[in-house]
Amino acid sequence: MINKNAPAPALDAPIPGQGMTAPLGDRPWQKPARFTTPEQALAFYLDRITQEQQVDQMLDILELGVPVDTLVDTLQLGGVMEGLHSVDVGMIIAPALIEAVTQIADKAGVKHTTDSQEEDPDVPRQSSVALSLNKIKNQEKGIKKKEMPVEEEVEMPEEKPAGLMARRS
Repeated sequence: MINKNAPAPALDAPIPGQGMTAPLGDRPWQKPARFTTPEQALAFYLDRITQEQQVDQMLDILELGVPVDTLVDTLQLGGVMEGLHSVDVGMIIAPALIEAVTQIADKAGVKHTTDSQEEDPDVPRQSSVALSLNKIKNQEKGIKKKEMPVEEEVEMPEEKPAGLMARRS
């Protein structure tokens, strides 16, 4: 007998994988940009990167050996992903941002490089040196751990299996 109070089968259930996608226009980069002109976007970034906390973080990144070009590309790509401006506007303002970051680093006395500069292949980058030093420190910690005395092993008597399924000798 058919139960009239039972819920109808769900024929409008989501298809497999539907939860992994978003509707068109739901992502920030699919909406109209917040800044449509290069002047607006550049003013936003200059205001943002000249704040004291941002300057400190930016200088720390440059001291690690990250080139100015890479830092600026990361900034403007993040702006595109957040829907602040289009890719075109980001490409247009990139040289001005590179110049601004370079001037900030020069005033702070921080050595910096750009991707366009040719580097001496015989001189290691500061980031490579820092990573190598970190590896050496970790290896030294491992050696110190191995030098610690090892406790003597105590032999335990061997237990013989018992029960219905145990082998009998």
